[in-house]
Amino acid sequence: VQCKQLSQQMRGSLLRQVGGAKVAGIKFSAKTTLEVREWPEGMPDFAHFNDDMWEGKSRDERAKEYPKIKLKRYRFPRPFALSSLPTRDISMQSIENDDGEFRLYQGVWRMQPLPGCAPPGKQAMRLTYAVEISPRAYLPVQLVEGRIVRDLCTNLEAIRNAVTK
Repeated sequence: VQCKQLSQQMRGSLLRQVGGAKVAGIKFSAKTTLEVREWPEGMPDFAHFNDDMWEGKSRDERAKEYPKIKLKRYRFPRPFALSSLPTRDISMQSIENDDGEFRLYQGVWRMQPLPGCAPPGKQAMRLTYAVEISPRAYLPVQLVEGRIVRDLCTNLEAIRNAVTK
């Protein structure tokens, strides 16, 4: 609830994403419309990921339970991060009642500067990504999963190439 209230006060953009590929000899396409928002100071820790103890459970106990929790709008996945370093996040979430192939698609790109990890005069940045999806029943998830992973790698390589030009 807090995340939804805060994000509705923030400026963002709508992004219509359409992709297509041939997977195992089958032509496949998927589309979704995403709300995209920037969190310059990182997303607030509404889910208490950084708390050692919360509601009587340790962080490790909660981490083991997390995969069993049903996806819920505005409860974003958390990409890896060092809690001692600042973060900048970009969240994306499919719009409510989206007409695309996903009932829910939400994810976070997280950026963290890495002091001392680059040559003098240069900067290093860690970029991590976490996504959770709930596809419609007709979507061949197992055929598409590998494609999503390959496309993510291609996207990250394109980002790296653009940054290092």
